[in-house]
Parts: sequence; structure tokens; C-alpha cells
Amino acid sequence: MNRRRFLIASGAIAVTASAGAFYWPIRWKYIVIHHSAGDYGTIEFLQEVHRDRQSGDPIDAIPYHYVIGNGNGLGLGEIASDWRQEMNIWGTHVSANNMARNFLGLGICLVGNLEETDLPAPQFEALVSLTRTLMSRYDISPANVGLHGKIHGESTKCPGRKFPHARLRAAIE
Repeated sequence: MNRRRFLIASGAIAVTASAGAFYWPIRWKYIVIHHSAGDYGTIEFLQEVHRDRQSGDPIDAIPYHYVIGNGNGLGLGEIASDWRQEMNIWGTHVSANNMARNFLGLGICLVGNLEETDLPAPQFEALVSLTRTLMSRYDISPANVGLHGKIHGESTKCPGRKFPHARLRAAIE
């Protein structure tokens, strides 16, 4: 390759990499709400569950970007995350039917089984606060905040029948 072609190719690669570095942390277009379906949860515990369920995942992190505690493991209303959120890595929190929600969607998991128990007020308040913050930071519309099981193509009860969907809708619109 001659010098001119090398410089042009190198410049094109540098511009593409720079554009990608700018785009990567601001690409978020969706927020997907989940529940853990278990009464206990910490980042470490959820990592172990993820390793057991998806052993082939090359990213050793929880599938969600944020976890909100129920007081059993994480504190009640405590918001935690691991390096998936810090590095803006895509999630693995919905099925392959909705890969755009994994790649462009932030996953928030509420610790607890909302099929059986009500969502504690401090946990709900933390969810609303975090959701509003993320909506503002990434310009995500209320229409793009969804419940895992309500997304077309998903076949799950997540985040549970006792999740206060109407209350969340009213709080974020």
C-alpha cells in the first residue's frame, strides 16, 4: 500500500473510531423494567445466577445495567450496578426476539418476586427517580420505557402481575 492510501485509510479508521466512541455511551433509546423473581439479590448473587443460566455469555456481568434492592441483600431502594453500566455494554435482559432492546436498552431489575409480593414504596420511588434520570440523560421518551413481559415478542410475566404499571406510567409522563 502506498503512503497516500495508508494515510487516507488510517484517517478513515480514526474518524470512524472517534464517532463510535462518541455514539457508544449515548445510544440508549429504551428502558426495560424487570424483577428478579427471587426474594434475595446482590450484584454478586445475580452474576452467579447469570453464569449458571447463560454460561456461554462472554461478558461476565449481570444482564441488567441497574439493580434496585428490596432490603434483602441490597438495601431497600438501594441502586447498584456493575461494570456493564460503567462501560456502557449492551444488556442481555430480553430475548433474541428483541435484540434492539438489548443493544439499545437499559435494563433495570427490581429485586423481588412481584408475581407474589407488592413493590415496597422505597423501591418504587428509587425506580421512578432512576427512570426519570435516565430518560433525561439519554432523551428517552415515556413510550420507550417498557415492562419486559409487555414488549412484543416476549413471553414472560416479568416484572410480575403486582408491578404497579399504571403508577409508573403516571410518574414518568
